[in-house]
Amino acid sequence: MRPDHQTDRNGPTAFLVGATGLIGSSLLHRLVESNLYSAIYVMARSAAPERYAHRIASGQLCWLTFDDQLPASIDHFFCALGTTQKVAGKTGLERVDRELVVQSAQQALGAGASLISIVSAQGANAHSAFFYNRIKGKMEQDVEALNSFAAHFWQPSVLLGEREEHRLAESLAACFLRWPLPVNVRARPGSQVASAMLKAARSVQPGCFRFKVSDIDNFNKEK
Repeated sequence: MRPDHQTDRNGPTAFLVGATGLIGSSLLHRLVESNLYSAIYVMARSAAPERYAHRIASGQLCWLTFDDQLPASIDHFFCALGTTQKVAGKTGLERVDRELVVQSAQQALGAGASLISIVSAQGANAHSAFFYNRIKGKMEQDVEALNSFAAHFWQPSVLLGEREEHRLAESLAACFLRWPLPVNVRARPGSQVASAMLKAARSVQPGCFRFKVSDIDNFNKEK
């Protein structure tokens, strides 16, 4: 659904991409239920879930395609885009996890966003020997170079939760990473990452921050 007018501004607005994945779907639910945002713009290839029909009808939630334009004013940008090399190949993974993320961040900043909050990964490093970690690290570098007022990079380890596609290797790793290992490599539910992202957005400070599993745990201890 493409909005023909903006919702009346009684509070900040949010822009979310990657709303149909493990973290993104949980984050969308929290954004809608928090009543923190006067309008939430979601950009996705798939149709909006039926359970949000009343939110769309009220104007609180606007479901856009990638051909639509954002409104002139966005306050907070959230990104949970991601794929796997198995699904998309190396070229597709870089296209989604780096290029589309950076393009979406640029679009949000062009609409005035003060916060850029992006799901990255533990071990993100532009010089990593591992392709996935290297792509995440390059994405972080590219976004940081955009010089937003505030940038949050979330670096969880293996994620727990129901996904649309089964990932055997990730499921096996999740079982192993439930054991009492160093905290920053422990598996955590995607819902906890989503919760931490929203809590961090309530009090935005200038600068670039990288949040690891221990930070995600600390946010989730807050009331």
